[in-house]
Amino acid sequence: MPRKPSQTRSEILTTAMRLFIEQGYDKTSLREIAEQVGVTKAALYYHFRTKDDIVRVAFAGYWEQIGAILDWYPEQPAGMARLEGFVDRIQQLFDSDAALVMRFGQANPTVMAREGADMDFTDLVPRLVTLLAGDRPSAEDALRPPLAFGALLMASVEDNPLSLRGSQAVRSRAARKLALELLAPLA
Repeated sequence: MPRKPSQTRSEILTTAMRLFIEQGYDKTSLREIAEQVGVTKAALYYHFRTKDDIVRVAFAGYWEQIGAILDWYPEQPAGMARLEGFVDRIQQLFDSDAALVMRFGQANPTVMAREGADMDFTDLVPRLVTLLAGDRPSAEDALRPPLAFGALLMASVEDNPLSLRGSQAVRSRAARKLALELLAPLA
């Protein structure tokens, strides 16, 4: 059965991001991505003209998913159930293929540093703080959201560059617990 164009596009994105992480952005060619996906180079060009296009679309999808979580949050009734739902949604995102963008950034810092590589957390952290801690939080409360987010992010990294103890599942459970402890006073 032939693939739908949306399936092909998704497979190209995932395959390309994995290759960029494993081999490096500069050492990965569009031809190699097409071969790994099992499509012609022309078919790949139908979806993406350049490697930069692939990266931009991958990051846009990631930020869109983060935005959806941040938009979901204020619509929920206040309390611990809302914080738990927030943490669970962030963890699910970090455990999905969409999180390849974070690993891409670690593996390809020169690409991330390029002018116009609008792929950092500078806008996310203030939005997280305001959303979870309010407009004028104390210094302690302002630290809670980014620390919780960071714990969830660090636990999700597959190759564990910080030599954190335990399997990814163990780290994920520990990060969830710590994130909720950090955020509980904001409920």
